[in-house]
Amino acid sequence: MKRNLKLGLVILSSIALLATGCGKSSNSSKSKELRMNVTTSESSVWMTAAKEFKKEVEEKTKGRYKISIYPNEQLSSGNQIKGVEMLLNGTTDIDMHSTMIAAALEPKLGAVSMPWLFPNGNKDVDKIVFNNGTGGKMIAKLMEAKGCHVLGLCENGFRQLTNNKRPVATPEDIKGLKIRIPSIPQYTALYKMLGTDPVTMSFSEVFTALQQGAIDGQENPYDFIRAGKIHEVQKYMTVWNYAYDPIILSCSSRVWKSLSDEDKKIFEEAAKNACAKEVKESRANDEKIIKEFKDKGMQITVLTPEQINAFKAVVKPVYEQFRGELTDEVLNSMGYKF
Repeated sequence: MKRNLKLGLVILSSIALLATGCGKSSNSSKSKELRMNVTTSESSVWMTAAKEFKKEVEEKTKGRYKISIYPNEQLSSGNQIKGVEMLLNGTTDIDMHSTMIAAALEPKLGAVSMPWLFPNGNKDVDKIVFNNGTGGKMIAKLMEAKGCHVLGLCENGFRQLTNNKRPVATPEDIKGLKIRIPSIPQYTALYKMLGTDPVTMSFSEVFTALQQGAIDGQENPYDFIRAGKIHEVQKYMTVWNYAYDPIILSCSSRVWKSLSDEDKKIFEEAAKNACAKEVKESRANDEKIIKEFKDKGMQITVLTPEQINAFKAVVKPVYEQFRGELTDEVLNSMGYKF
């Protein structure tokens, strides 16, 4: 009988240990890691949004979700378009890409970055892209139809021109320059209208190409230029605000569908706060970045409205050329009227 009693105690102890082990396994599985792909480096203002989103989600879900941030397009080996594809097919979980890159997969998104679409600068952007504007709603609609959920919109900013040949203040000045541009058809057409030799390449290759003289210049927002150290290998900048570039903060449809209603609210609130913080910081940084560029020897030409009008007149046909592809509906949502 003693033997049976001992055997029973051993069995009970084993069951208790097994239960304890299962409990530990269950607790550890409560923290789910989500991988977040970010195009830019740690020093970019984009990381303001990424880090704020991570912080709020982890805190408000009490650690049930852990967000791991991968800057410099690490998850897609530097290929930005591949990065968007990875979000849409569910390979990555959370993502930050500009509409200009996403336009390679949804061409209509190129409408938001058409030339001189927002003549009143941030005032127009805030009305149309942010604050529940028609443009912002259209961006979300187009991206979600491709297979992700848009959590919020941040700001990459207005795009400026840099080059190593000469100051650019007139359409004549830009002719003949070999300029790296984003890989979207309307920009190839636009820069050909300006008389340049447009080149498409991965942004990760741009610094070396400029340094070696394979290309003369490129165009990007201030922060992107600074984060990529482009100003270190460029002599001239033209401030012309020729195109605006929003950032889309998204999660894959797979992740979104897996969230409870409560967690969906947490993710969207975290994104709203993160994007608002990033936009504010981005705009505050612009003047600081211009000063930094000047201090490092870059010659900066700020175009007047009259000078900008000369460029606008040259590229105006690009709207009619891409009207069918971008559609009146999308262009109208961005504030453009034919």
